[in-house]
Amino acid sequence: MKKLIILLFLLAPLPGLAQNLQLQYDFGNDRKFYTATLEMFKTDTLGFTYWFVDFDFDFPGHPRSMSAVYGEISRDFYIPGLRRIPFFDQLSFHLEYDDGFGSFKDPEMKTAAFSFNNVFLTGFSHPLKIGQVIITTQWLLRMPRGMDVPDFQFTVVWFQPVFKGKVLVTGFADLWSQDKLAEPDDKELVFQTEPQLWYFLTRKIAVGGEAEISRNFPAGPVGWKCRPTLGFRWEF
Repeated sequence: MKKLIILLFLLAPLPGLAQNLQLQYDFGNDRKFYTATLEMFKTDTLGFTYWFVDFDFDFPGHPRSMSAVYGEISRDFYIPGLRRIPFFDQLSFHLEYDDGFGSFKDPEMKTAAFSFNNVFLTGFSHPLKIGQVIITTQWLLRMPRGMDVPDFQFTVVWFQPVFKGKVLVTGFADLWSQDKLAEPDDKELVFQTEPQLWYFLTRKIAVGGEAEISRNFPAGPVGWKCRPTLGFRWEF
């Protein structure tokens, strides 16, 4: 889960704040656990800040406790001189940092820990309007820890309330390149998308879920996978 409220900057040109908490159950064959997600988005006169943190609850026990934490934080800066030029007025310079860690039980049932490979990203963001739908595109260079040459990443994010705001269609899709684990001199493409659908029971509470669709994630060769989820969302 990520990037799901970043398009609000188009709807809130004045300084503003948006936050939500999600709790979803993952029905994927290799999952079967809960994930909690906290998101925050804030605009200001220079641009906007966005971050999210995922908490996976898959550590052995009854009930299961937290097994992994993963987060991303990004900052977009409007580019001086372009704010009055049509089409380029929403172009922004993007900085991002991704990282996380987790724990598990080894074969001897001892607790062990691991760290996600952190990634720095930089590039540009630009929104596009297709009909009534606003889509943000991000054109980025990504530098994972330990790499000497950056890879590319292309991201699209969508956010569209429908049926007078009772339903929210949102999500993202990422496509990036990375070194193959078995052949570091060769590259592979990784695709990941998480479309979400929410129905608002009240102005603040929604029920729904997402489909986590990926290929070669987190590293190939891995075929296409689809992991559906169900849960609730609280706007605050």
